[in-house]
Amino acid sequence: LFTSAHIVLQSTRFMSALPGDEVTLDCSMAAGVRMSSYIMYWYKQDHYGEPIQFIIKENDKPTQNYEAILNTNDNRFSLKVSKVTAQDSVTYYCAAGHTFFGNGTKLTVLDRDIAEPKVKILQPSGIETRCKKTITLVCVAENFYPDHVSITWTLGDKEIKENVATDPYATEDKKNFFRKTSRLKVSKKEFKPQNKYICTVSMYNGTQPIFEIAKEINGIEGISLDVN
Repeated sequence: LFTSAHIVLQSTRFMSALPGDEVTLDCSMAAGVRMSSYIMYWYKQDHYGEPIQFIIKENDKPTQNYEAILNTNDNRFSLKVSKVTAQDSVTYYCAAGHTFFGNGTKLTVLDRDIAEPKVKILQPSGIETRCKKTITLVCVAENFYPDHVSITWTLGDKEIKENVATDPYATEDKKNFFRKTSRLKVSKKEFKPQNKYICTVSMYNGTQPIFEIAKEINGIEGISLDVN
């Protein structure tokens, strides 16, 4: 799936709804790009890594569940999903032509109460602290529902984007709760006691987080000096 987020914009990454609700998902175009230059489509993907499936395109007649609404004046294309059920808990992609896709909006039709994530940072392993020039910090978010979380790392108040590897999707356990991890590689030279590394886990419904949970870890005395 080729996404071109700088052309097709889906600002809402996660949405929650209750069974029977009517849900409207929106997409727009980047500044200077006219929606009228493309045929607009909506697709869905049941699970990460699976093929996408066509739902509806602009000017199609509404179906029992879906209606496409095009507003070229506002450069906006919407998908209305009626009377949602658990089967509508998928990721929806807006597309301009067959080439440019948005980043997707994941909808979860809730079947139980929302559970906020439990967050912890795992200490670097003893082997790493003794033998390697880098150490790995692992941030674990678990026991949450739905799987609407993002994980970010910061050093002080500055977000870290390099040397970060975050799971592309959350995994579900036998109790139907979710788990997601993010790994940050830090050079021993930078892992000093005065440096505070913060992992923030945000859970979303719409564009605003409903929970933000931060855990922090400071560098360890002596590790930054133990570099060959």
